[in-house]
Amino acid sequence: MFEPALPETLTHGLPVRGSRAMVLETLEPLEGLRVADIGCGDGTWTRFLTQAGAHVVGLDPNPRQLDQARAAAAVADEAFIQAGAEALPLPDGSQDIALFFNSLHHVLTDLMAAAVAEAVRITRAGGRVVAFEPVAGGANYRLNRPVDDEAEVRALAHRRLHEAADGPAPLVLEREFEYVTISKKRDFESWRAWQERISPARAAIFAADATGLRAHFDAVLAEMPRDEEGAALLDQPMRATVLRRV
Repeated sequence: MFEPALPETLTHGLPVRGSRAMVLETLEPLEGLRVADIGCGDGTWTRFLTQAGAHVVGLDPNPRQLDQARAAAAVADEAFIQAGAEALPLPDGSQDIALFFNSLHHVLTDLMAAAVAEAVRITRAGGRVVAFEPVAGGANYRLNRPVDDEAEVRALAHRRLHEAADGPAPLVLEREFEYVTISKKRDFESWRAWQERISPARAAIFAADATGLRAHFDAVLAEMPRDEEGAALLDQPMRATVLRRV
């Protein structure tokens, strides 16, 4: 397989890993575990974790995303529920893992602490609350910043996780680590479609300044290395926070 040489500016001195491999390594063994995929979006991770042997319920407040999740062919017994992270319709202690993958920072700021508390509530004693969150840095962040600058909400999500571990909740910080994942971008229209699917607010931003955003897209990608198919390779630093319910 073609592996382009990545400059030091893209690696940040961190290991470069695919997110799927990183999730499997962090959550294993998954066989038979009950997993809540909180903020599941189009169900990509729900289906992936189901393929790995887990019993997964995907939860998301966005009906458009859930429509896409439900339209995909089922892997096994995965299920999808429309719900916000701050009010999960799952029993206390019913899950082995409560997972936020690239989703906690999307929760409204005044509901983020409640979202973490809900994840703790639904996780059994000995289970884990795990968050994979993007760090505000790298070319992928730079590309997305004019659409939604998430620096503050990403920092707040990290803070809320540590506050939960340091507070009265039956929770301890088991480990935390960073890595870099590479996001592939091929063309402006696919980037726009992905952003617009996330929220109506982002769709409105594209509608208001599609020409300016296209110029920004082209400028950022012009600096990036390419794979053998011509897709630009954008670095995205990630942080994984693993909390254990005690």
